[in-house]
Amino acid sequence: MFWHTVNFFTLIEQLLPTFLRKNRMILFLNSIASPLVKIYEETLYKMQHDGRTIYLEKMLNEYFEVVGYDHQNHETTKKIYIDDLPEPEKLYIWQDEEEGVSFLEDDDSDLDIFLDNESENVVSYSWIIFIPDTYIFQEDRIRALVDTYRYFGKKYKIETYIL
Repeated sequence: MFWHTVNFFTLIEQLLPTFLRKNRMILFLNSIASPLVKIYEETLYKMQHDGRTIYLEKMLNEYFEVVGYDHQNHETTKKIYIDDLPEPEKLYIWQDEEEGVSFLEDDDSDLDIFLDNESENVVSYSWIIFIPDTYIFQEDRIRALVDTYRYFGKKYKIETYIL
């Protein structure tokens, strides 16, 4: 996808009539246009990023200004990364209708195992953001930043790791 960028300062100079192209007038109009340029750049940045993992990682690495991070060589230079949840251990049970299953049968034990089907495999989050422990951050700011881009219904957890 191609994004066209607009240079507002050059545009102002080109649209200004020639008899008004004095340094004072150009500097005055550039000072008026500078907030518009900032809004334009922020909006363009938000349009180019979404809730996919690679864009969230890129956005977080750029937010923390990671030394040596290059978005063209993302996989080898990133320090902040997002990982999926570890697979939970699976519990296999047998039912009375099955024949020949004997590994769960234990006549000597009086322990009963109760399974709660409603809370089984309920995970409160979808992925984990790993941030090095050397970075100082406020979790609510990181959450606000990620929440602007993440997909609806996806929950996450922020953890630190030793670099």
